[in-house]
Amino acid sequence: MKTIKLLLFSFCLFCVIPMIEAQSAEVPSEIIASLNEGNASRLSGFLNDNVELVIENKNDIFSKQQATGIIVDFFRKNRVSGFQLLHKGNKDAASFVIGTLKTGTGSFRVYVLTRKNEIQQLRIEPSND
Repeated sequence: MKTIKLLLFSFCLFCVIPMIEAQSAEVPSEIIASLNEGNASRLSGFLNDNVELVIENKNDIFSKQQATGIIVDFFRKNRVSGFQLLHKGNKDAASFVIGTLKTGTGSFRVYVLTRKNEIQQLRIEPSND
């Protein structure tokens, strides 16, 4: 009986726990949904205290409050009609998504980098499409 418990514990330790950690390293689906809806307030809930932001002529590290204002302004000027996920990946505790944001004023390429489910970097740049 001890042998079975030890085997079960070992299985959990080396197989199940790493799978759970790997799954949590993905960009939260709520971030993708926020981009799809153009919902700045929902998206801002995932911002790190300081975030690297590249939107329009803004390219710097901003506080969460400053970044929220910039994102709100961007979504107000560019009504979102959808977000198409093109690529996603993760390594260690970081994960990213790349996609195309469709708006009434054109398409934008979006890059989001997260660590521990917080946005560390957000880039929304005009698309070449």
